[in-house]
Amino acid sequence: MPRLLTALTLAAMMSPLAACGSKSAQKGDASSAAAAPAATSSATAATNDERVTRADQARIMGDPNAKLWMLVVSDFQCPYCGQWERETAPQVIKEFVKTGQVRLAFLNFPLQQHANALPAAEAAMCAGAQGKFWEMHDRIFKSQEQWSPLPTSDAFFAGFARELALDLEQYNQCIGTHVMRPMIAADAERATRAGAGSTPTFFIGGQTIAGAEKIDAFRSAIAKATAALPK
Repeated sequence: MPRLLTALTLAAMMSPLAACGSKSAQKGDASSAAAAPAATSSATAATNDERVTRADQARIMGDPNAKLWMLVVSDFQCPYCGQWERETAPQVIKEFVKTGQVRLAFLNFPLQQHANALPAAEAAMCAGAQGKFWEMHDRIFKSQEQWSPLPTSDAFFAGFARELALDLEQYNQCIGTHVMRPMIAADAERATRAGAGSTPTFFIGGQTIAGAEKIDAFRSAIAKATAALPK
């Protein structure tokens, strides 16, 4: 299966709404993380590549046969992203994802002003490598006000890894080697090129919703995008 961001085309028409604003996302230390496999065995590099592939697949929700994609460009520390996750996401999932109409995918866009956003993204993606992206995603967003002000958040997220019964040795290695950072950086770069400059931003077919809109905005956009699908 091709990686999500190389398999999809993003189109954007931005409109400023309730959102965490920034024109740039955290780059992380993607260069050093990407270079790490050169200093490791081929077996370790293969293992890391498998982790990234599993994480990429794990952040997709919905029927594989659904014709319409909804891409959620989000920052785990953004309060508006948290608002959307609490208030609107459950309705979108119930009405459109679970009914097989929409396939939803999460794209990381950790903003520079949010120091713990990149560690949160790494925690979610490393949990995704063990098939539990959404479980970690939900815990991170639900506890956003608790970990956001912390000087460092890794220990907080490690507690979730224990709750989820992840293989802690594999999880800690994934976090420690920053194997997910190149993918996180790629998420942000492609979303930026598509026009995302704030979080949350949503791409639905050829439409864009910027900001923590309510369910009616998504109903309208999904109806319009569905009508435009090839018959």
